[in-house]
Amino acid sequence: MSNFALRPSLLALAIAMGSSPGLIAQAVAAEAIDTVHRYDIAAGPLADSLARIARDSGQVLSAEPALVQGRQAPAVVGRMSAREAAERALAGSGLALRVTASGTWSLQPQASGDALELAPTQVDSRALENAWGPVQGYVARRTGTATKTDTSLLEVPQTINIVTAQQITAQGAQTVTEALRYTPGITGGGFPDRVGLFDEVTSRGFLPTPLYLDGLHLPYGNGSTGGALQIDPYTLERIEVLKGPASVLYGQNQPGGIINMVSKRPTATPLHEIVFGGGSQDRRYGAFDFGGPLDQQGEWLYRLTGTVTDKNGEIDYTEQKRYMLAPSLTWNPNDQLSLTVYGHFQKDNDVPEAQGLPAVGTVFSSPQGRIKRSTFIGEPDLNSYDREQFSVGYEVSYALNDVWTLRQNTRYASVDDRYVAPLHGYRFVTNPQTGANDQRYMTRYGVDWAQKNKVLGIDNIAQARFATGEVQHTLLIGVDRYHSNSQFLGRYDFNPPIIDMYDPVYGQSLNYVNPTRWDNTIDQTGVYLQDQLDWGRWFLTVGGRYDWAKTDNRVPPTSARSGSRDEKFSGRAGLGYKFDSGVTPYLSYSESFLPLSGTDAEQKPFEPSTGKQYEAGIKYQPPGQESFVQLSVYQIDQKNVLTSVEAGSPYSNQSGAVRSRGVELEGKANLAQDLNLIASVARNQVKFVKDNDGREGRHMAGTSPLTASLWLDYQVRGDTLWRGVGGGVGARYVRGSDGTQYADDHFVIPSYTVYDAMLSYDFSASPLQVRGLRLKLNVHNLEDRKYVSSCTSVWDCYYGEGRTMTTDLTYNW
Repeated sequence: MSNFALRPSLLALAIAMGSSPGLIAQAVAAEAIDTVHRYDIAAGPLADSLARIARDSGQVLSAEPALVQGRQAPAVVGRMSAREAAERALAGSGLALRVTASGTWSLQPQASGDALELAPTQVDSRALENAWGPVQGYVARRTGTATKTDTSLLEVPQTINIVTAQQITAQGAQTVTEALRYTPGITGGGFPDRVGLFDEVTSRGFLPTPLYLDGLHLPYGNGSTGGALQIDPYTLERIEVLKGPASVLYGQNQPGGIINMVSKRPTATPLHEIVFGGGSQDRRYGAFDFGGPLDQQGEWLYRLTGTVTDKNGEIDYTEQKRYMLAPSLTWNPNDQLSLTVYGHFQKDNDVPEAQGLPAVGTVFSSPQGRIKRSTFIGEPDLNSYDREQFSVGYEVSYALNDVWTLRQNTRYASVDDRYVAPLHGYRFVTNPQTGANDQRYMTRYGVDWAQKNKVLGIDNIAQARFATGEVQHTLLIGVDRYHSNSQFLGRYDFNPPIIDMYDPVYGQSLNYVNPTRWDNTIDQTGVYLQDQLDWGRWFLTVGGRYDWAKTDNRVPPTSARSGSRDEKFSGRAGLGYKFDSGVTPYLSYSESFLPLSGTDAEQKPFEPSTGKQYEAGIKYQPPGQESFVQLSVYQIDQKNVLTSVEAGSPYSNQSGAVRSRGVELEGKANLAQDLNLIASVARNQVKFVKDNDGREGRHMAGTSPLTASLWLDYQVRGDTLWRGVGGGVGARYVRGSDGTQYADDHFVIPSYTVYDAMLSYDFSASPLQVRGLRLKLNVHNLEDRKYVSSCTSVWDCYYGEGRTMTTDLTYNW
């Protein structure tokens, strides 16, 4: 049954969107309905609960949509038969379960003795979503990032944006930064985006947004010095962006939010996929994704994912070579225990070019015109970036009984990288040929950065589901530990040869001296408590956390040492109300903290910077439809921000403060059969409200006050020669932002709009009927528009990506 066939009737029971009936058993034994299973289903829409019960027990379910629309089901938790689980979900609904002679389930009003005999709707077990698994389409319904429990998006009193694997594929995203281009409140650009070596985005005006993989923090270097892992989006099921402070569940963080990437994991459904890719810039790409059961009982499951990339860049002389492998294995000996072990290895060998350029020649014309977008200002024989990243870990879950479940998530991750290149300087020099100050020649400085970062994360959780009277509780008790070590050696040449920005000449040597070293260690232990209360249509989430954080900063080979000891409590609370129509208004408050390194003028360690967010919003998810809309307004206040004691002073204190205010709107929908829409708009204002460095009252540089995006794609079906053809088009608008946050050299980056496109051909749906074969073409910046995406000063501006085409041929069997 196609998606379209289900949608006009709003058949929420077919949330599974069953399009692969071959994956369902062709017949269900009558005794299967009495087989005991373990269920852990939160209170929510009756349609969703019944669909999950049917999936878990392998039943075929049919029902009249009007019977279930708008009805709610209580929590279904514990070991019981499928019949008992369904009857518990139906309690108080006025509906009764009927099992036909063939084993098919149907529903009928309790006042009527006649069952409704409809054609059965088959439930695809792949498609029924859980918070850590794949999503069919673009519209996610559940999240595990926001609460560390399997929770409906409607019951999260905070903004969370989810980019699914299908959206990543359709839009041709090659990095996590690219995958977030259509997410409101997220901005990229600048050094990380242009150099392409790691992902560093801004959320609600705060940079960098911390990156998590499967709920655990990834190693992160010191800003643009490198030292960060980069995760290939092909390895991910989804990317979740939790907006605002998240310290209650995740410890030290920026107040703008976190990005949690959810990895592909072993699956009970066999899958085999290979991808061959090409495109502009001599792109050569290959990928594979294999998974499924290793035995007939499904006790052992595996997943093996890998990629190979070899391509050049749009900047002269640049290139990227990458090899990645990610294996995982799951053991399910019984209904109580599940253990997954996983690993990840990636090796990069690149010739990078960050291309930080002056505003004169990019934002503004110089006497020589504009600098070419392909200009390489480094040294082709010197520029290099080499990285090896590795991680290994496990996830284990054990159900003690019908109430308590224990979980532990542990990972060790390391990255060893080295970046060598001449970078842009901070002034023009006279033309050595003419002696004129024609803004043609610029200074450079050379860097040789080598960094080793390691992180060990352990998260221990005890989860309980129970009721007190009419109130359903999902209680979370957690203890986590975060240990990281960063070792850095940086060498510099502050007087390398100057370069002609319009006709560069290469081949001059650099002399790297002036070594800088550090060896920094962070230990953090946190204890947290969270309760999700649900009674009727009301829901309340409250949580608190206490952290002990220790930093130890050393400067080898000397004995110079500094550090700090911090303790901090963080809180969170949110209240919402669920209407039958799918509209859910909410209010929330959340806090964050972030330890700061260094000391003040009296050699006292700095206190952690703190953040507070107030948010109100409305979420809307029509029952039974593939759509989700969320609107939010917020204010974030960050205190204890470092600023000079007074203008020109070499010492800092913590009298600075930043405020971020904004409105975000996002909508995702399947408008008709195979017609998908993604739309977003974000209005954001980030200001320094207290500062001694001349920034008070100024906007944060590089943060656009208004962004908007729209994506629409369509797949032709039906009996026509065009069936199998698909296409998509997208637009991304960014209003001009401040290029610097100081008044004396203030300028504004021009606004820009960039268009993207996609064309695909599904051979299995076409008249050719070649199963599992699909060809796709993506074009970013369709018009090849030349624009400046970000500036942090008059000497540090970055062009946006030019026209880029990628092609991928995918085969599944």
